[in-house]
Amino acid sequence: MSKGYKQRWIAAGLLFLVIGTGALVLRERRAEQAMRLRGADGATQRGLEAGRGETPPVWPPHLTEAEIAQEVDTSLASWRQAILDKNAEVVQSLDRAFLSSPERYRSALEKSARSDTDGRVRAFSTRVLGKQKNAAFAPLFETLLSDKSPFVRQNAAWALGELAVLDDGRVAARRAVAELRLARAKDPAPDVRMAAKGALARLE
Repeated sequence: MSKGYKQRWIAAGLLFLVIGTGALVLRERRAEQAMRLRGADGATQRGLEAGRGETPPVWPPHLTEAEIAQEVDTSLASWRQAILDKNAEVVQSLDRAFLSSPERYRSALEKSARSDTDGRVRAFSTRVLGKQKNAAFAPLFETLLSDKSPFVRQNAAWALGELAVLDDGRVAARRAVAELRLARAKDPAPDVRMAAKGALARLE
């Protein structure tokens, strides 16, 4: 084998080694960046991934109760801020995450729907709970028919109507029929009256 031929082979081998090493470093840097993103705002990052149509996250089974509680707090804080900022992408993504693990977020969303200081946040939380069609929420929705925010009252009426799709939900929601009739007749907000009318049509 000629000297020039050997040199060309050595040069090609070195080039291959450099390219391969560079690709490996690039992958590692990307992985580190993704880890930092998840650590900085894990809920929002997962929400944005879900917003691209990917499968909702499956939570690692090894999380401790304290870690789960921290994740829930972080997610609800991101959710609240996204509503206030009118960031539809993050709101929709976290909405899907909440629905994928309803029991995990149930208590936090109930608290948000009942007592958050912002009416829009209470309304969005009420709507997420309504999408779950859980009969256990019927008393909460009935209570929220008296909320000072018309957006909350509207979503509470809608949520009671959603319970009609299941037998136990229908039974639970019918206990709020009197309040729905009152809302249909006397609520000052037209959207609330319409939502109450729709719910009653499904329950009566």
